[in-house]
Amino acid sequence: MARNFHKNIPLESKPKSQEWGCMEWLMEDSLSPGSDMSVALMVLQGEKTAPRHRHPNCNEFIYVIEGCVEITMDGKAVILNQGDSVMNPAGTIHSLRNPGEEDARMLVSYSEGERIYEEV
Repeated sequence: MARNFHKNIPLESKPKSQEWGCMEWLMEDSLSPGSDMSVALMVLQGEKTAPRHRHPNCNEFIYVIEGCVEITMDGKAVILNQGDSVMNPAGTIHSLRNPGEEDARMLVSYSEGERIYEEV
């Protein structure tokens, strides 16, 4: 039997609106204390950019569910399309831009339950 088994019924989430879209937190310490990871559904609105930032305490994994985004990591830009993914090592300066008119949807996961977010 699994230790620390926790099931949210129904799934509790914690939406957080931003100027560029929304992060809907599905797993993090505030929802499940001691989770040691964070998972969110991210919506990046068409033609919007999430600011340059870094997470000094955790790795970040991004999987594109729908749409297209341009990620810039340490000054280098790469286009991610539906089904593409990328891993940002802890401390990597990065930003996301949606070059299209339609919203882009991503699954984002972090290696800590409580992330540090620093705009740079």
